[in-house]
Amino acid sequence: MYIRYAIPLILILVALPASAVTITERPDSIANGHPIFITITGLADGSRFDLLIDSSFTVQPNSGFSVQMSQFSMPFALNDGTVTATLDGTSENRLEVMKGDTIVAVSGRSVDGHYTTTKEYDITRGTYDYFRLSGVSLPTAREVQAKLQVSGVKEGADDSEITFVVEGMPEGTITIIALVDGVQTLYKTVTVGGQTAGSSSPGSTGPTATVTPTPTATQAWKDFASADGKARVRAFGADFVGLVAVSPQDVPAGMRVVAGPYSVMPTDLVFDPAATLSFIAPAGIPVEDVRVSSYSGGHWSPMASEMVSGELQVSIPAAGVYALLAPVPPETTVMETSTPATTASPTTAPTKAVMEMLTVFLGAAVSLGLAAVRRR
Repeated sequence: MYIRYAIPLILILVALPASAVTITERPDSIANGHPIFITITGLADGSRFDLLIDSSFTVQPNSGFSVQMSQFSMPFALNDGTVTATLDGTSENRLEVMKGDTIVAVSGRSVDGHYTTTKEYDITRGTYDYFRLSGVSLPTAREVQAKLQVSGVKEGADDSEITFVVEGMPEGTITIIALVDGVQTLYKTVTVGGQTAGSSSPGSTGPTATVTPTPTATQAWKDFASADGKARVRAFGADFVGLVAVSPQDVPAGMRVVAGPYSVMPTDLVFDPAATLSFIAPAGIPVEDVRVSSYSGGHWSPMASEMVSGELQVSIPAAGVYALLAPVPPETTVMETSTPATTASPTTAPTKAVMEMLTVFLGAAVSLGLAAVRRR
């Protein structure tokens, strides 16, 4: 009797799908110098993992700044990885990643207050001394926005925790977005405030300091750029819109991705009125060959766009995945031409016997010639 009930129960358990990936963050607010914890459960090897840390903080105009995530503990590796850094509201910029005795640094000047750089860099497992973003703010800037995105193919423990300590940010916000295989698994905004009496010491896991949230923008048009600077969303009344680069899927035959894809986040975001998504027109590709497309249900759908000041713009009603597609360039056939080698007629060097015979004939000819002259 018990077996009769046990067998259907086993079948049901077998049919149940494996538990989904869950990613959580704590706490909701911190003081400068305190840690953030990102707990990950069920992240299988081979998954594409993207982590975007988007921070906004106050600065003095035309002054130096430096913010960093210290003691960045990475419990698994990200193979085929990239690190992308973007800063807005700056004139000079620098990205540094330090682990042990190794420092990877990239620096450059902004263009119209915007700077972005992408470095191919496999994220190995272990603790990084810091990921640091620094530079000089614009003469008119009161706020700098800094984005850091790490991406790659995960290898390591399925259940783990990423931790880091925020330093150099007396007041601001940090929005943390995580995606697994292009699907949003974490979207959280953490408020950062000043150190207060009675709060725990830097790097500890004690009580969180009391902070005053930074006022958010309301009922105004704001621009939100992707980490690589190739796309942006202009939205009304939104406090934050994330554009996270994700891996392309199901690209139509004969087409290629020239920008993106980008996941506009959070996934439940609805724009009222519609937001404007803009892509910088790629160089070297005719505008008529480029199309903005949206991805849903395994298919890409072209969208009506217009060219405005060197950007392809479309209206989007809600979050989603968008990319700039173009035809695959035709293969160039290189005709190899070859000039037939000229075969020289073989020249045989005269042998000693031949030379002796020629000498005899010449001598005889001379003798005959002299004899004829004497007869005359």
